[in-house]
Amino acid sequence: MTKKYILKIACIYTGTILGAGFATGKELLSFFAIFGKMGILGFFIACFLLSLCLVSILGIIHNTKVRTYEQFMSHIFGKLGKYIEIFNIMLLFILFSAMLSGGGATISNIFYINEVTGIIIFCIGVFLALIYGERAIININTILCPVLIIGGMLIGIYLYFFDTVNVFNSNTKALTSPFIYTSYNAITTISVLFSVKSIITNKKVVIFGGILGGLFIFCIGIFMLLPLVENYNIIKNESLPILSLIKNKKIIKIVYTFTVISAIFTTAISNGFALEDTFKNKININKVYLKVIIIILGIIFSFLGFSNIVNVVYPIFGYLGMFEILVIVITFLSNSY
Repeated sequence: MTKKYILKIACIYTGTILGAGFATGKELLSFFAIFGKMGILGFFIACFLLSLCLVSILGIIHNTKVRTYEQFMSHIFGKLGKYIEIFNIMLLFILFSAMLSGGGATISNIFYINEVTGIIIFCIGVFLALIYGERAIININTILCPVLIIGGMLIGIYLYFFDTVNVFNSNTKALTSPFIYTSYNAITTISVLFSVKSIITNKKVVIFGGILGGLFIFCIGIFMLLPLVENYNIIKNESLPILSLIKNKKIIKIVYTFTVISAIFTTAISNGFALEDTFKNKININKVYLKVIIIILGIIFSFLGFSNIVNVVYPIFGYLGMFEILVIVITFLSNSY
């Protein structure tokens, strides 16, 4: 059972982080590929930090036995907890909106339909998944995570070895990018992981679930990152960089279609479920109505545009969230030794 829970935790973490920005290549382009070879090193650092953050978050959830997300935040940050919780909810909601925007944009590009129609179709799928609750979130992430790993690696291998143009770029900001990227991604997983705390049963799940989660992200990401680095000047202004590289490659485009939709969908339902789990303890409202409200608000904010959210909003929350993640890691390490 422990091995099963380790795999489920790693898949949920991977599925939550590998959303629209990652699967389309936009996040990897903006935070790593722009820096060329230094960006590759930066991504390695980011994956190590993501593993450390996951172990820390899981460890605190397991050790404290707190019952609600609000209690979790208060335990770590004291009186500041309620304000940091508001910050986290805002970030989670913006990321949820980004998934709806990215899902709609991807469906629109693949099936040549209006983007608004694409968002609506994607939201119907998200709503149906949320109806089935925690078990559906765990099972969907566990089932689709192998699709993300295999699909991401196949796409990356194809683009790197069969369809690249050598281009490199470098920038001193490459040193801070891994920390920003880790920060806003790790923050959003706190409420998601807390909502499935029932499978965080022992220290083996904490340690090995954290290591495996970071390893999954690295395996997928490094294969996708290399062709983005190689083709940076060609795709630097694209909102869907991976798709722009394979738009004329029919077979690999089919693989990409399943991979990116799986990635966006797993992140959207994880974030949506975490939002619902957070608000149901604060607002006395029918669960179905709450799901509908969250999705409608997500649709409204999704019109900020996927590229704008990734390029502008993500870094802002990343900088602000560094303090939060640092405190969480220090709290875990200080209570472990």
